[in-house]
Amino acid sequence: MTRRLILLLALLGIGASAQSSSQGNYHSRFENDVVAVYEVDLASHASASPFEAAHDSFWISLSPASVTFSRQQDKTVVQFEPGDVRFFPSFETKLLTNTGPTEFRGVMVALKPRALISNGCECTGNTGKTLCGCKGANHLESLWAFSLGDVTLAGTSLAAGEGFSSAASRDDMLLVAVTDVRLQDDAGSAEPEREQKAALRLNAGEAVWIIGGRHQFKNVGTTTARFVTFEF
Repeated sequence: MTRRLILLLALLGIGASAQSSSQGNYHSRFENDVVAVYEVDLASHASASPFEAAHDSFWISLSPASVTFSRQQDKTVVQFEPGDVRFFPSFETKLLTNTGPTEFRGVMVALKPRALISNGCECTGNTGKTLCGCKGANHLESLWAFSLGDVTLAGTSLAAGEGFSSAASRDDMLLVAVTDVRLQDDAGSAEPEREQKAALRLNAGEAVWIIGGRHQFKNVGTTTARFVTFEF
């Protein structure tokens, strides 16, 4: 009995320590049966476990930062700028360390279903090189799109008052705010239920799931809105 009690206390201690560590760096922003989204705050020179490393994951930077990802065989240093996105396959990342002088703020998007990234990374153009960490990569542009396996990613930047030129049919998508965003969905008369055009309000680092259909986003805020979408 004593031995079992000691083992139980040890396990509880390990669990409490892991929970405390992850709560100190990771903040849950959204979760469903497709994705789990966490905002990450990592002080200068601090390290943290990658969390959800068993899943294919995307890291989105909200701030300039230099982050080292310790992997299976080596280390990868990523020089992030706000809006940059980096993909890591499942089980590859063991530890991340903020090697820069300021706090790293980012978002991690973990894909729950297996085989969504079925064909792996391809170093195609600057966008593919940046997402996949290929040689010669640069920072992502303000507008970009890329398909990776069964996921289509896009980065968008809308000036105050700017919107998409027309409504488009979109799949179910996750929208992650890189900056504070105030978006209005001008889907058009084809969808009368959208006539009220409610504004979507997100702070930087927050995420929302948007059901597929016709969408036409417009920035109704007073500053530039920057966000990343993942369509499934």
